[in-house]
Amino acid sequence: MNSLRLDFRETFSDLTILSMGLGQDSHAILFKIVHDPVFKARYAPHKLLVLFAETGNEHPHTYDYMRDVTIPFCREHGIEFVHIVPEMGYHGETWQSLTHQWECGTPTIGSVAYPKTCTHNLKLVPQYRFVEDWIAERYEGIRNNGRKQAYVQFAKYYGKIRWLVGIAKGEESRVADAEAETALWKKQAITVEYPLIDVGLDRSGCQAYIKSLGYPLPMPSNCMFCPYGCNGMELLWMYHSYPDRFHEWAEYEQKKLDAHSSAERNLGVSGKLHKDGPRKGEAVTLIDLVEQYKRDFPDVTLEQLQEWKWSHGHCVSSKY
Repeated sequence: MNSLRLDFRETFSDLTILSMGLGQDSHAILFKIVHDPVFKARYAPHKLLVLFAETGNEHPHTYDYMRDVTIPFCREHGIEFVHIVPEMGYHGETWQSLTHQWECGTPTIGSVAYPKTCTHNLKLVPQYRFVEDWIAERYEGIRNNGRKQAYVQFAKYYGKIRWLVGIAKGEESRVADAEAETALWKKQAITVEYPLIDVGLDRSGCQAYIKSLGYPLPMPSNCMFCPYGCNGMELLWMYHSYPDRFHEWAEYEQKKLDAHSSAERNLGVSGKLHKDGPRKGEAVTLIDLVEQYKRDFPDVTLEQLQEWKWSHGHCVSSKY
């Protein structure tokens, strides 16, 4: 257990946390911390804790990469990696997984038209709760009495926690406004940093860096049923690569539409309505979209779709 620091200056503690989405951006940060001494000295000079919170809806490749690359890499370099699963008790009761939340009460669905709360509830909340226990177990004088008081104690006695987030150069619009943060405990205890933006690494730069080290390229991180993945090439890739999962997604959407059939604007995943024709005013469904995209891209191959999926990054707009 670490010793209690006696001076209360506002400074950084010895703890850096990397919030992993298991995509290209966060892996670029992880690899640079190990392979770039200057980068390590700036962002993780002492203790590094790497966290991935389970969503229940990751792509199979993401789980494979975690098993075959991420976990062995962390083990080899003495880095603690924690896969936070619902059974550990840190996920919310209605947010055990992405689809579990849709099934609680009246059926719902993730949609471009609705506020995006899944990242906060499935990734950030479990990580914050886990760390509250983790620091109480490992640092002298910290007690987890709930309401994030362990963080406040930690900041007072040991300094702030660096919390690294993988947002690449060019995605600055996804950076949360620190001045707008209303949670006092977070202001006191955590400094969120965006190393890739600081060093000027964009999406293609992250890809090139990972490959230059000889590691296989992970796919961009996003849930399989992410509404921001319902554009042309993304949806066609899903339809052709995982047809069973695509139709499962479409079934969730239809359950939501059926449950809200009396609503004036009954929206599906795309957040769009048919503007004319016999279905005017009805939701443009995933099935509608994929049929349209098959007409728009009649000659596209699975290889081309795969290259697109791996190269361009995700379509997520959530802010951290």
